[in-house]
Amino acid sequence: MRALLDRLTNPVHLAVAIACTWLVASSPWVGMYHGLADATGFINLSHVVLGWATLPLGLLYLAACTLGGRWRLYFPWLAGNFGDAGRDLAGLLHGRLPGSEGGGLFATIEGLLLLTFLATALSGALWCLHPSADAAIVWRGHHVTAAHGFVALFALHGVAVSLHLLDFVRG
Repeated sequence: MRALLDRLTNPVHLAVAIACTWLVASSPWVGMYHGLADATGFINLSHVVLGWATLPLGLLYLAACTLGGRWRLYFPWLAGNFGDAGRDLAGLLHGRLPGSEGGGLFATIEGLLLLTFLATALSGALWCLHPSADAAIVWRGHHVTAAHGFVALFALHGVAVSLHLLDFVRG
């Protein structure tokens, strides 16, 4: 199972990154409130279909990132380990770039990004599944809140990847 997950990790990461980029970029034009209209446009339909597709992809990626003790890399705070991320933050204040290895700041950002990604996908699915308008509106609110957290962490992840690439080119 571990070998299969290792082979799938990079393609799933790429698929999730592309899907999330489209979902975030198209979200200002999504015109749904408590359900799809009869004459659903391309943006709305693609957002819903792609959103549904990201849920199993996200769960698969979560499995790849957590099985076999790997959860400690992305979620070190679950084991009470705040030291590596704290050292990375202190290093940033002194102009040092954090490393991309281990359970440091960049890995913690990735783990939190994964959690907000799954929260966004799950809340979007629950929004779609609720038949009552009142419940759908509540789940829409949860979805929008999760999506805002996701976008902030997605941007931080982009900065972290850029800094890692810069460090790689320099070094």
